[in-house]
Amino acid sequence: MNKPSIILAGLLWAAVSVSAADRPNILFIITEQNYADVMSGVMGERYFKTPNLDALAKRGMRFDRAYASNPICVPSRNSIFTGYYPFETGLQHNAKKSLPTQMVCMGKHFKDAGYDTGYFGKWHLNIKSDDVARHGFDQTGVLQGKGHDHEIPAPAIAFINQKRDNPFLLVTSFTSPHDICEMVRGEKIPGGKIGDFPDPEDCPPLPVNFAPPIDETDSMALMRRSYQVTKMTPIVDFTADKWRQMRWGYYRLIERADREIGKVLTALKEAGHEQDTLVIFTADHGDCTGVHQFAQKTVFYDESARIPLIISYPGHVDVGVTRKLVNVGIDTLPTMLDFAGTSIPRQFKGRSLKPVCEDSNVAVWREFIVISNHMVQGALPRGETKVPECRGRMVRTDDHKYAVYDLGEHRESLVDMEKDPHEMQNLSRDSEYKGVLKRHQDLLRKYAADTGDNEAVEILLGVE
Repeated sequence: MNKPSIILAGLLWAAVSVSAADRPNILFIITEQNYADVMSGVMGERYFKTPNLDALAKRGMRFDRAYASNPICVPSRNSIFTGYYPFETGLQHNAKKSLPTQMVCMGKHFKDAGYDTGYFGKWHLNIKSDDVARHGFDQTGVLQGKGHDHEIPAPAIAFINQKRDNPFLLVTSFTSPHDICEMVRGEKIPGGKIGDFPDPEDCPPLPVNFAPPIDETDSMALMRRSYQVTKMTPIVDFTADKWRQMRWGYYRLIERADREIGKVLTALKEAGHEQDTLVIFTADHGDCTGVHQFAQKTVFYDESARIPLIISYPGHVDVGVTRKLVNVGIDTLPTMLDFAGTSIPRQFKGRSLKPVCEDSNVAVWREFIVISNHMVQGALPRGETKVPECRGRMVRTDDHKYAVYDLGEHRESLVDMEKDPHEMQNLSRDSEYKGVLKRHQDLLRKYAADTGDNEAVEILLGVE
C-alpha cells in the first residue's frame, strides 16, 4: 500500500453511533521491563507481594500468553501506541528516528472520538511530547529523567477527579522495574534506594533455567558472549550469589511499581469510576535476570518476551485466566477502540481482544503470533572481529515456539512449550520434530506474505 493510501485509510474510520454515557473511560497502565509471571498472584508471596495487581487480576481477565511485538523499549512502545508491527514503524531497536508521519497515535484516535486524553509518566515514544497534533494527548506530565515513579500518581489522580462531560483516556507510564539495568551495572538507582542486598542465602534462588539451552543456536550463543561483556550488561563475572541478589532487587522494584499503580487504582475507585472504566495493565517487555545467563531484554526467551496483560471492566469482561495468544503491540489499540465503540482502522493487522474478554472460551481465535527482534546492544566478544548484530523472528503457537535468526550456521530453534516451558532444549535438529519444524517455517512464510514483512523473508533465506 502506498503512502497516500495509508493516510486515506487512516482517516476513513468514524465513530460508531454510541452515546458518551455508554462508552467506558479507559485507564491504560504500562510498566517497564516487567516479566509476565512476576505477580504474587501467579508465583506466590514467598519472595514478593503485588497486592494491587493481584486484585486487578481478580476483577478481570489475565492473558497468560501475551507477548511483546519486539522485546525492547522503543519498538514495543511505538507498536502499542500506534497499532503497527515494528517492521511497519521501522523501529526494531532503540533508535531515535521519528515514526512515519502517517501513523496515528493512541491519544489522537481517542481525542478524535470525543475522549478527554491524558498521559503521565515515562514517554519513550518516537513522537515529540509537545507535538499534541500527532499524539493526541491534551494533558501530559512527561518525566524526562529516569525513575521518579512516585511523581506519576498525583497528576493522574487530578486528571481522574476533573469534572467532565466526556469519557477519558488516561495513560500512566511507570519506569519500574527498569532500574534493574542500573542495579546490574552497580550504578545509582534512578528511582531511589531499595535497601541493602541481603546475604545471598536469604535471596531468591537461581532460576531453574539458568543454564543455556541444549543445542542452542549459534546466533544466541554468540549474542550471549557479546551481551555479557558490554557496558550495558557487564555480567560475565557474575557469580550465582550475585545473580540471586539481582533477583531480590528485581522483585523489590516490582513491588515499587505495584505500590504506585495501587494509588491510581484506589483513586479511580474513590472517584466512583471503577465500574465504568476499562483498565488495561501491561508492560513493554520483560527481563531475564539470569535466565539462560542473560540480563535485560531483546531475546525471545519468555522471561524477556512474554509480558503481563490484565483487562478489567466490571460487568463487561469475564474474570479468569486465558491462554489465548496475544501480540500486545498490535492487539492493544484495536481492543481499546472496540470497547469504546469506535471502528478499527482497516490497515491494522492486530485483533481486538474484546471477544475473548467477553468469553474466554471463544472457539475461533488465532493459530499463531509472530514477534521480531534486532539485537544490537552487545560488545566485541573475545575472538570476534566485529560486534555482532542479529535479526530474528519468533513464531508462537499453542504448543511450540519457533525462532530463526540471520546470524550463524545453526540458526533455528524449536521448543516444545508444553513439555519444556523453561526452554531448556532446542529441538530443531531432532528428527522426531521435523514435521513440527516445517509447520512453523510455513507459518512464518504465510505471515510474511500476508503482512508484507520482507525482513522475515530475508531472515528465512537458506532455511530448508
